[in-house]
Amino acid sequence: MLSKISYMALAQIFFAFVSAVSILVLPKLLSLEGFGYYQLFIFFANYVEFLHFGLSDGIYLRYGGRRYEFISKRTLKSQICTMEILYIIECLIIFFTVCALSFDKRLFLYIAISGAITVPRSFLYNLLQSVNEIKKSILVLFIERIFVLSSIAAVYFVDFDKAKFLIFSFIFARFISLVYIYFLCRDLFKVKMASFTDSLFYIYKNMRIGIKLTISALCNIFLIFIARSMIAWKFSIVLFGKISLILSLLNFALFFINAFSAILFPILRTKKTCEQNEIFKILDDGLSIIFVFLFLFAYPVEILLSAWLPKYADVLNYMPIIFAILLCEGKTLLLTNSYFKALRKEGQMLRINLISLIIFSVFIGFIVYFCNDIFIIMFCLFLSLFAKYIALSYGLKKFIKSVNFCNIGVDFFCGVCFIAISHILPGVYAFCLIIVSFIVLIVLKRKTFIQLLKFIKTI
Repeated sequence: MLSKISYMALAQIFFAFVSAVSILVLPKLLSLEGFGYYQLFIFFANYVEFLHFGLSDGIYLRYGGRRYEFISKRTLKSQICTMEILYIIECLIIFFTVCALSFDKRLFLYIAISGAITVPRSFLYNLLQSVNEIKKSILVLFIERIFVLSSIAAVYFVDFDKAKFLIFSFIFARFISLVYIYFLCRDLFKVKMASFTDSLFYIYKNMRIGIKLTISALCNIFLIFIARSMIAWKFSIVLFGKISLILSLLNFALFFINAFSAILFPILRTKKTCEQNEIFKILDDGLSIIFVFLFLFAYPVEILLSAWLPKYADVLNYMPIIFAILLCEGKTLLLTNSYFKALRKEGQMLRINLISLIIFSVFIGFIVYFCNDIFIIMFCLFLSLFAKYIALSYGLKKFIKSVNFCNIGVDFFCGVCFIAISHILPGVYAFCLIIVSFIVLIVLKRKTFIQLLKFIKTI
């Protein structure tokens, strides 16, 4: 039998294929304005699922590591129904705000419909992951990606607005995945709902602990949100669409990483402190090698995308920065966030994220306002995200003694050197130098890498 991580790896290979097709083919089929409009919808649609005020994340934290058959289905049913009603009220409030401010009402309608499907789907998806039903949760995403892939193939034959066709297809794919996850959790809806008083008690209890995780998750992505929004505000929707292309690659990679953190979280919940420290040490060293190895793909990816999408060639020079951001954000998702959640220290994680967000939002806003160089803006985004990773690691040091700031320094040095080498040297020379650097790193940390492989086999 395949292990959970093997199932996840096979599924992510398929998801990678679908994402690659989406990222590489759609810019060919859509105009720059159409691609920018579609990216704007995806941009906001992916944030709609956070409108649960922490209820979904509270379920994830509270039931993490438990077995599905031992959880109270009556209270869960009442909470998911309440959450959908809450979302409808939120949409009505936002709709009147949109009407008052004269925004694109049609785009808002698409986003609202998508959210009405995404919010309950997210609730049940988090539930399956928290109780370690990884295979079932993978099937939900697999079905959704099949429909997304089919719509990308069909868009070639569409004569009307291709961007809107893709938006409708995205919503339909989410609906199909919602129907399937309802089927997987059908026993949840066969029981009677809990009393109104009990429902309110559990909703309050789960929201109180979950809202911290929700806001922390928003803080994790809000710096990128601010950078993208200010680029759209200062420059144009065409440049926004171009920058969205390379940030879509980053989001895809982070989604891939976050899927593995979902496996790590319930495992850490069952481990003792000494075991958690040992796992952290293995992952910290081993992940550095893996992410530095990914640097080798930056130059080939840039060459292939430039040949395939010549209209986007001017922004592909920032690809090394995207790979450097992947290093710090990847370790943030897999290490610091997973450990804060497993230790139930989401309050400390929230405080660090909020302070970091306030400081670095002002910094990014200042840079975008006064600077017209996209390279500098993107590099400052990398510096801000890495500084946030350092702050989170410092906060985690109080609970996990294996946090090693020398490793963090090495990661930062590797990221900055990679960006500098790629920016200064011609592509071929930079690629060769990065290969040599990776060989040196793998020789120095070969024992740690072997330990990481052994740990993966035990999952």
